[in-house]
Amino acid sequence: MSPLSILICILGLGVLAAVHEIGHFLVARLLKIKVYELSVFVGPKLFSWKKNDIEYYIRLIPLGAYVRFSEIDEETGELKDDNPENLINQARWKRLLVSLAGPAMNVILGIIIFMICFSKFGYLELKQDIVIEGTQVAQTQIEEGDTILKFNGQTVFCQMDLSYYLSQCNNVDEIKLLMRSAKTGEKYEAVLVPEISKQYMLGITHYADLDENNGWKIIAVDEQQNNGNPLLKVDDSVLSVNGIPVSDESITDVVKNSNGEELTIELIRNGEKMTITMKATMIETSNLRGIYLQDGSGFFSCLREAVVFPFAFIRISIDALAQAFTGKVPAYDVVSGPVGIASVVSDVVDAPKTDSNEKIEMLLILAGGISTGLAFTNMLPIPGLDGNAIVITLVEMVRGKKLSRKSEQIINVVGFVMIILLVIFALASDIIRLSR
Repeated sequence: MSPLSILICILGLGVLAAVHEIGHFLVARLLKIKVYELSVFVGPKLFSWKKNDIEYYIRLIPLGAYVRFSEIDEETGELKDDNPENLINQARWKRLLVSLAGPAMNVILGIIIFMICFSKFGYLELKQDIVIEGTQVAQTQIEEGDTILKFNGQTVFCQMDLSYYLSQCNNVDEIKLLMRSAKTGEKYEAVLVPEISKQYMLGITHYADLDENNGWKIIAVDEQQNNGNPLLKVDDSVLSVNGIPVSDESITDVVKNSNGEELTIELIRNGEKMTITMKATMIETSNLRGIYLQDGSGFFSCLREAVVFPFAFIRISIDALAQAFTGKVPAYDVVSGPVGIASVVSDVVDAPKTDSNEKIEMLLILAGGISTGLAFTNMLPIPGLDGNAIVITLVEMVRGKKLSRKSEQIINVVGFVMIILLVIFALASDIIRLSR
């Protein structure tokens, strides 16, 4: 990781955390709740001032922020909550709104970031672009300009969750779409039926564009590659097959017509050029889906996309957690901590031969996604997070009375243990992903 990528990551996370706390602060002030201190960032103070009996601090380390709703006893150093204006003594609906304000502020910030990003760099609408002959879409009544409403019964909000649901399907699966006609405005169903064929393939997934080596950068490897004994690896750069460069248009035919015989693959792995021999694998494949989306345009269309993007992100996060709990995906692929975030930021910032505008676009998407992720994480009912305060407040509203002091102490102890375990698991997940 470069110093620049680390600096961007620290500052970015610090700003997102500060915005979260400012959300709590603003709603508390709006509801006339006593606030004693607002600190932006943590550690030694850089600047401070006092206004309306509130102490404001700008601190040195951009790793968070906090709002203090209780007075500190100067003799004992303990928090005092005997003031009726304090948050703890307010009506439950006010406490609930203050707790919700932090996550809500992160969602609002995410929307603003996405709006800026989409306005500058563009976005895709859920409208079918050109219909290409031979694709699955071309075999249906779908026409250019028709809008995708549902994917296999799931409502789709934007291009992101459409891409997610597509990624969950095998290429031989049928897909049922609910569409709205651009001509008539009527809804109709369209079923994409793949035309299955068998052909020899290398058993890899690679980026569409050639990499800096003029090769295929591998991003995924099929377990059945080389008849169940994979030799190619993720991040390999495949240069040629049987002496034919992968940039040559005939390269696909070289693999297809190999008839299972050995192929000579030239590649670069970890900076070293090497040659291996392997066999292509007979794989079931299908014709292209043909779902191509139109470029979005217009202020209100851009605003809609920016608004639905965070909610699509949260829905995908919930679905990913559900898959982790059911064992469909490894849990370490779902949970990420600061190290994982820093690694992703570094991949963007330090990417060679990548246009600056493309880096800025990716960083904005990451910032909007992380801001939304902070909102989602803070809504989890774990003691120490906003979600726990929200749940406790709702329980008290139903019961009509506060929880006992003993119950609160037990919850706080359990919460502390859970947060420590979550931090350890997030760090372990980051290490596992980085070591693969």
